[in-house]
Order: sequence, then C-alpha cells, then structure tokens
Amino acid sequence: MISFDSKSALEHALAKAISDALMSSIQSKGEATLLLSGGSTPSGVYALLSQTEIPWKQIKVGLVDERFVGPNSPYSNYKLIGETLLQNKAKDATLVPMVLNELDYEQNLQKVEETYRIFTDTDVCLLGMGPDGHTASLFPNDTASDQANSEKINLLSNTNAPATPQKRITCNGPLLRRSKHLFLMITGDQKKEIFEKSDELLLPIAAFKKSLTETFYTNAS
Repeated sequence: MISFDSKSALEHALAKAISDALMSSIQSKGEATLLLSGGSTPSGVYALLSQTEIPWKQIKVGLVDERFVGPNSPYSNYKLIGETLLQNKAKDATLVPMVLNELDYEQNLQKVEETYRIFTDTDVCLLGMGPDGHTASLFPNDTASDQANSEKINLLSNTNAPATPQKRITCNGPLLRRSKHLFLMITGDQKKEIFEKSDELLLPIAAFKKSLTETFYTNAS
C-alpha cells in the first residue's frame, strides 16, 4: 500500500501509473484496454487522465460495474466516466457501455456478455472499495455477488445492491483479477481498517488482495 499526504498527490501518482501501464500495452501490442470504477472518489484521477498525452484512439474503456439505468441518469457510471475522462485529449477513446437494453435486465446481461469479451484479459483496471467492503458491484450478504466473485465461465453478472438503484451489472471477480495491472484506490481511515480486516470479515474485497498490483491510499478526503 502506498500512502499519500493528500488526495491530490494520490490522484497524480495514480493517473501516472495508469497512463504508464496503458502506454506499455500500446507499445507492446498496439492497443490497450482499461476498466474503470464509478463513483465520485476516482473522478479527479479521470480528469487528470483526460489531459494526458497518450494515443487514446487505441484504447478501449469499459466499466468495472454499472447501475441498471439509462445513460443520462445521474446514477450512470457511463455518464460519469464520459463526462470526466472522455474529454480533452482523451475524447477519442472508445467507451463501452454496460446497459444496452434498458427494458430487460436479463437480456441486457446476455448482450453485454458479448460486447465485454474484449476485456477478457484487461491491461489496466482501477477498483474502488465501499465502507462495507464491497468492490465493483460485489456486495456482502448478496448471493448473486458471492457467485459473481468466483464465477469463471461468464464474464459478467447481475447483482443486488443494498442501496438504490439496487439492480447492478458487474464484471465478475475472476475477470477483474486477471487484469495485467490491477489498482485499488481507497480514502479515509475507516476504509483502510475495513480493507485490512476484510479477510476475517469475509468481505468481497478480500478476494482481490493477492491480485492487486498496488493500492493507493490517503486518509485525506
């Protein structure tokens, strides 16, 4: 775990780590894939990345997870990442949505399972963690999340959040853990304590500890 005195210092270091990893993939194979988490915590990182001079046309960006809402909903991770990352120098990146059919939750999952095959072996992935120890849309005390955290056949699952909107779509645990560069961003002493106790508390994030490339932490909000 790398600790930072301020959130700004963390954001700059993490943005550089992500951009360096993307450039490494582009230099080795001509393209790169990037999976990003939603929420307000990483939005500063995305704003910094949007100003980074790398060949964004060669980068496909997907979502770690999503709420089952339309692209204009304030709950939409697709909307958030579009407004924070796909701007400025990153406007030519390709952002792949997780909601393709707003009317049918199960059929949507089937469609997204196909479109997300390009992320089977993702180059770079950024995870966050909630105060309950969830990551992606893998939640404690949710049977669907438990299955999704170990599901190896399918890439994605529908899960149930404890807060509105309850219907979620998530990349499964094994898919996320296969990422070549897997970063975790956490802020605040409470989250750090939850992260450190996650094994004994049997929280979803515990399954990711051994796969993380690095954890970026600050106790500053």
